[in-house]
Amino acid sequence: MIQRKVWIIALLCAFLLPAVLPYLTPYESNPSLIEPARAQAAWVCLWVVTVAWLFFQAARFGDETSRSGIGSYFLSSGISGLSQMIQIWLACLTFLIPLVAITLAVCFVGAMPSDSAQAQMWVATNLQYAALFLLVVTPLMMLAVSIGSRFGSTVGYLIPLCMSIYGMYGVGYLAMMTEVQSNLLLDWLYIVSPHYHLADLTPRLVFKQGSMLSSEFLQLVVYFVGIKIVLAMFSSITYQPRAAT
Repeated sequence: MIQRKVWIIALLCAFLLPAVLPYLTPYESNPSLIEPARAQAAWVCLWVVTVAWLFFQAARFGDETSRSGIGSYFLSSGISGLSQMIQIWLACLTFLIPLVAITLAVCFVGAMPSDSAQAQMWVATNLQYAALFLLVVTPLMMLAVSIGSRFGSTVGYLIPLCMSIYGMYGVGYLAMMTEVQSNLLLDWLYIVSPHYHLADLTPRLVFKQGSMLSSEFLQLVVYFVGIKIVLAMFSSITYQPRAAT
């Protein structure tokens, strides 16, 4: 990832787009729109870079480790398949964590409210957002590694991509369908679906609604940790360190 220099584009997106995109809003009539728009652009860029780039990198590394024979070599050296998967996952996290830190820096430096009370709530909301974001994307990244090692980089990328898009937007359409008509299958599908949209705190930042209550935030943490455990177990079973013959 370092040698191919693609991370430079990711860092530029994280730095430059939040500085440029807010000026596409009608800020002349309301200059106070700049700061919320900057925070919104920063988090949207982080989601896009993670889903479009890091998920693909994770799936590709899982695929290449299996197909190239490196996984078999590591097995012969005493490194288990689970350890290989975790190390690939951690390698991707070394790029994800700085991107999250940059997003927080943009929100704290370039979009911090001037009022002290609002500033405290702003900091708390962004930290909650960062925690929920990591709880959502890190297990999907591990899933990309494991599926990529077994079924190839394309499948390994598309499955977590579709899961993230479905959890962010598709669940909302499913909820509307369950309200229109009562269907046991749809109700069950809605219950077991990953509700990743709950981790999107962008509206709270844009409209300055403040941070979540501690009890509400802990409930979401427990929910996403449960999904994380399920995906981690599935990933550990699916990961294949050597190519199928």
